[in-house]
Amino acid sequence: MSISSNITLEEVFREARKGRWAIGQFNFSTIDQLQGIVSAARELDTPVICGTSMGEVDFLGMEEVISLIRAVRKKENVPIFLNLDHAKDIKLARKAIDSGYDMIQFDGSEIPYEDNVRVTGELVDYAKKKSVLVEGEVCEISGKSTVSNENLKDPSLTSIEKVAKFTKYTGVDCIALGVGNVHGIHKGSPELRLGRISDFLGVSDCFVTMHGGSGVEDEKIREAAERGVVKVNLNTELRVAWRKGVESSLKDDKNEMAPYRILSQARNAVYKKTREKMIILRNK
Repeated sequence: MSISSNITLEEVFREARKGRWAIGQFNFSTIDQLQGIVSAARELDTPVICGTSMGEVDFLGMEEVISLIRAVRKKENVPIFLNLDHAKDIKLARKAIDSGYDMIQFDGSEIPYEDNVRVTGELVDYAKKKSVLVEGEVCEISGKSTVSNENLKDPSLTSIEKVAKFTKYTGVDCIALGVGNVHGIHKGSPELRLGRISDFLGVSDCFVTMHGGSGVEDEKIREAAERGVVKVNLNTELRVAWRKGVESSLKDDKNEMAPYRILSQARNAVYKKTREKMIILRNK
């Protein structure tokens, strides 16, 4: 199914929920990563969310990120959206809204619940003036975008009652729901309680997102989409693919010095991993 490049992100979410598929969010911090992500979206004719964390924005620069996204949008005929991932600085979140981001994920999970409701609600009011979506988070999604040989002992489980009240009071467009998912890749696969997605959607119309998609079995990703998840974040697996691409280039020619030659394999590795995940998310 082809989707117009002029479609809004909210419209994509509605189409995804109706069709029981999910759009992927893939983070980038280098231009070759972005090229690999966009190449996969182009080939599969599917919308994509490009994400940047606060660290990635700090590395690249917000103005540079916006310029890169605008440049690829001019060349492509697929919807390309930009999300600020796990923003914890309200000033940075407002700057992203003013600068041209399509979506802000404000992560207030580490501050008191009442403060999270207040600050997130204020950001929603600010974002709506510019038709920017806001994703909220109540229960911190455990882990980091790294690879570990240990199991996480404290998976993220969001209280359905608490998160339903949060979405009602704040007016967020999306909620990062904790169903046992974790950031990063760990020993074994996280034990997901996907029935909680259905439980939440039984009491709220808010769009549901899943963080920590890396390391999750394909069938679990598909089930999450079937149950109503409209966005799945994937970062660690792309970072692993990128690093392996760089290592492969240097192994092939340890004397190579040209960055564009070294990074070509990294770009291709990101493209392949992104394409693989998009096929699963869209059930193509």
